Amino acid sequence: MAAASTLLCIHRDPPQLNVLKEKGYALITATHGSHGLRLLMSQSVDAVILEYHLGLLDGAAVAEEIKKVRPWLPIVMLAESLELPQDGLKSVDALVTKSDGPPFLLATVHSVLQTRPGPQHDGACAEQAMPPLGEIISNPARRQILVVDDDPSVRESVATSLVSAGYDVVVAEDGFRALSQLRNTLPDVVLSDLDMPGMSGFELLSVVRRRFPQISTVAMSGAYIGEEVPFGVIADGFFAKGSQPRNLFRTIQGLLRTAPARSSEHYRDRAPVWISRNGNDSQGMPYVMLTCAECLRAFPMNLIEGNVRDILEVPCRFCRCMNRYFIQPPAQSGLEAFA
Repeated sequence: MAAASTLLCIHRDPPQLNVLKEKGYALITATHGSHGLRLLMSQSVDAVILEYHLGLLDGAAVAEEIKKVRPWLPIVMLAESLELPQDGLKSVDALVTKSDGPPFLLATVHSVLQTRPGPQHDGACAEQAMPPLGEIISNPARRQILVVDDDPSVRESVATSLVSAGYDVVVAEDGFRALSQLRNTLPDVVLSDLDMPGMSGFELLSVVRRRFPQISTVAMSGAYIGEEVPFGVIADGFFAKGSQPRNLFRTIQGLLRTAPARSSEHYRDRAPVWISRNGNDSQGMPYVMLTCAECLRAFPMNLIEGNVRDILEVPCRFCRCMNRYFIQPPAQSGLEAFA
């Protein structure tokens, strides 16, 4: 019986579960929650062995997402001790602690497999258990999204929703950390909040467009409504915080479908560069330092505060190359310039 059972093991150190393989179980392994959920969308398994301490998405959150799409699939939680949050076990069928040892783990897995309800192989009714049409993408495998937000609760909530839809998700808490992530791997989509300390989403999205034009970008904010990209935001799509997750899924799906053509447009278009104002000059005039996109030399430029709704151009003082910029209205997050 054991030899015919396949277990999805979501654990930071999968070799620790080799005792299951030695007893004849087939193991499919993942080292973090988003990878495990993605595998669940494409693999047939009989039970899930899930570590509680997984990082961004802890075992409780992963178990909850699994039950949404495979409500009858048994889940065995592995934890250091019995001291877990009150809701930590609401979506699991059994708990095994480190002190229980391998024999108890084996006995627990055998028990949940013997008593599981429904069909004996989850692939048989995978189509019925999938989320409603439009809640997931048709083939999310290998599609990665970088979520950037300085609010931990928003960051994790958005990441959890995307993981449940089958995407691989990485996160960052501000623009600088997002750029550090991009040094390691390039996602398919960057989803960024706009109002963040350090490097804001306005600046980050502009940098991404210039440095990584092949990446699709989505801005998100609670300060705007609707689905149109706000004026002054360099992004391919927009998600209003507080709106339905399906709106975000639909936006991302549309961007992924049209990514090749849009990427070519990004390469041809010279995106504005976000810069903060430097204060006032000796005459009391507000100014910014612009860096020419062609020769990379910096030069000062006075801000014309009446032109907050106009896209303007200014020639470089050295090479005469034209540089585009506009001034963000002060009603948003202070008077800023895009160049």
